[in-house]
Amino acid sequence: MKNFLKEDKKAKTKAFFFKSDTSVFNKKFINFLEKHYYKTKKDIRICMHKKSSDKHHDMIILQQRKNFYLPHKHLKKGETYHIIKGKMMCVLFYNNGKIKSKCVISKNNIFRTPLNTFHTMAP
Repeated sequence: MKNFLKEDKKAKTKAFFFKSDTSVFNKKFINFLEKHYYKTKKDIRICMHKKSSDKHHDMIILQQRKNFYLPHKHLKKGETYHIIKGKMMCVLFYNNGKIKSKCVISKNNIFRTPLNTFHTMAP
């Protein structure tokens, strides 16, 4: 993988960028993410955008089933989740903290979080 990826040493969690602009995310990268996860038991991601300062971020993230991800919102960007493997619950909240909606997405499903809306995900 060293031929294709470079690690982002400044990232909060283990993250990699493609070295080339023309890289294709395929099964070998899924295997890379899974192998790393089984060694460390920590989230890991491959960034499809070029650098962390880019205005639009696309990432392939392996998230842990047992982790709790705090509800949060983005004022200037939304998020799109596309499930490659497994399932994930998506929960949207009103500003007062009450649940607005929830759904479970699975392989090949795509879910987009609205702008300026509190949300959390439960893999």
